[in-house]
Amino acid sequence: MARQNKNTAEDEFDDRNSDDIQALRLSSLMIGLAASRVPMPTATIRSLYYPDLDEQAFFKKFQRDRKMLSTCGVAVVESGRNASGALWAIDAQATFAHPQELTRQDAAFIDVACMPLANDPAFPYRDELTLALAKINRRYNAVVTRRDATGGKPWDSTLAELLDALQARHPIDVRYQPKDAVEKDYCLALYGSFGFREQTYFVACEYDRDSRAVASSPRTFRLDRFRKVRAIASRTYEVPQDFCIGDFVRLPFQMGEVTLRASFSPLGAAGHTGDPCAPGVSELAARGYAMEDGLVQGVPVSNAQVAATWSIDAAVAPVEPESLVQAYRSILLAASDCQPRALDPWLAAGKSHASQSHPRRRGRKGGVLEARQLSALIGSLDSEGATISANVVAQRLGCTIAHAKHLLSLLIDASDEESLNRLPLATDDDMSEAVLLFGTTAGRPIRLTLTESVSLIAALLLAGVEPQDPLFQKLSQSLSAAIGDAPAVAGLAATMQEPSCPKVLPTCADAITSRNIISFGYTSTTGQHSSRLVKPGAISHRNGQWYLEGYDLSRSSMRNFRIDRMTGVTVAEGHFNVPNVAPDGAPQRTIRFVLLDQALVDALLWNQTSFTPLASGTTFVSCPYFGGTWLPRRLAACGDSVVIEDADMCKLVRQYARSALQA
Repeated sequence: MARQNKNTAEDEFDDRNSDDIQALRLSSLMIGLAASRVPMPTATIRSLYYPDLDEQAFFKKFQRDRKMLSTCGVAVVESGRNASGALWAIDAQATFAHPQELTRQDAAFIDVACMPLANDPAFPYRDELTLALAKINRRYNAVVTRRDATGGKPWDSTLAELLDALQARHPIDVRYQPKDAVEKDYCLALYGSFGFREQTYFVACEYDRDSRAVASSPRTFRLDRFRKVRAIASRTYEVPQDFCIGDFVRLPFQMGEVTLRASFSPLGAAGHTGDPCAPGVSELAARGYAMEDGLVQGVPVSNAQVAATWSIDAAVAPVEPESLVQAYRSILLAASDCQPRALDPWLAAGKSHASQSHPRRRGRKGGVLEARQLSALIGSLDSEGATISANVVAQRLGCTIAHAKHLLSLLIDASDEESLNRLPLATDDDMSEAVLLFGTTAGRPIRLTLTESVSLIAALLLAGVEPQDPLFQKLSQSLSAAIGDAPAVAGLAATMQEPSCPKVLPTCADAITSRNIISFGYTSTTGQHSSRLVKPGAISHRNGQWYLEGYDLSRSSMRNFRIDRMTGVTVAEGHFNVPNVAPDGAPQRTIRFVLLDQALVDALLWNQTSFTPLASGTTFVSCPYFGGTWLPRRLAACGDSVVIEDADMCKLVRQYARSALQA
């Protein structure tokens, strides 16, 4: 470590914008008030943190800063008065957590079990969950889990504003871009949110500002189509008691008015019964359509062509009506003649600079996000020698290394005008690491906010942790009163996603945390059963399903397992000859193709796939392929609306399409 205080005049981290200055002031206030042994007089706060403001401007900014600190979980309250005015202090009970209730093993387990949802673009509370986990697992010198974020931008300010309005029941003025229509202004009362097909949706009714009346017919709005959002903080509304968010989670072919009702059967080889665990059967069952006598009957359909496409991808076959059966067969017939074609003609037009004419705002709103990130880091500095690595911060928060180092530079500089209250940090010249030189009362773990608490409830429930689990009680006692005191919140959070509480997932998460080998039975997508011995590496959540990545000892390679297909998961004893660092698990190859129909992007389940809109209106797709039937099946569902350059993949698509036609 080279220094305790950096020379800001000569340092590369000195380039500070207004957001940084705001975050620096909020963090300085947080540290100063936490370190002060007695309440601070108003005059002292003004002189130390707002020296350039007159009395009226100071009062307004200080009140705004108090509200912003509350979004970090820090409650600044008036604790008394003296002859010169009010005295201010941090409400310790409402602000500071009691980490002794939550062990390091507990924190690591929560991180492993919940971070997959922070990485799921369909999970509405993904950003809030990232900040909640940053407060819960306070180890910043070793990587336990990683937040993936494209371009280092994990924060969606529009999503944050919508969730805040939903939580507070404030109506919102929005500008919205409907599909294939011009932008329109609405005033909405949000009822709930859910995720589906890597998209986040909000269910809302129109709200009349004059009469304060709410329309009786809720509608669904997609997050990426919101252009502007502004909450009306002076108004509130009530959500009807009979409202259920699950009623609005529909399959792609059910968007719009019902035009027909269909029956489906699981797809099987010729002369054999189909797999009752086929993806389509599971998706239909999650929406209350039960299979009887080998058929799922009476499924409402709004778009027959999309239903036919979905059927192929979901490994089910439509049985009736005949129009749907013919559409299904027509797509498969086109796929059965799939031939490799060069992508160059499609890519020659070049990439579109933007898929939307008016992209939504992303990134931070003011310095509040930075202040929230800094509050989590400050909370980890509670003992001498506590270390924060910029690399770990970047991976935990899903930001760039440069931003993580920038946060460390703000921590170093966070202080008052007279440097009375400053964290005793030492750091190296490139801000790659910071170490607390001695203990201080300023660095104390901070409680979760209400929205962070809701995100954590939703994540734990979706991870299969039962509400009565002692972990919920520990969290309530140590970090958030909302978890223990608001069971209604847990009920709301449980419906935010499709039901998917695999009972074995907590065992998998615990095995990753404890670095144990596990054994289990596994059923493949083709119905084959096998016994596996695996060193778990990571858990992920995609399209409503949980997956385990691990090193398969019997096959000496990395494998991905769908957790709902695992049974009898137990810790295996006596297995020590396992690589400490498992192989990289690089994909077998990368498949590149062009989707000629943009609707296929939303209609099908794409895994770990990148999409690039092209100027021609088509979409270039790059997808890692580990083997198996999922990608050939998905591409077969595209029929003649896909251009594939890989000859081997075309062969697999033809084979799958022909076998499905014969089934």
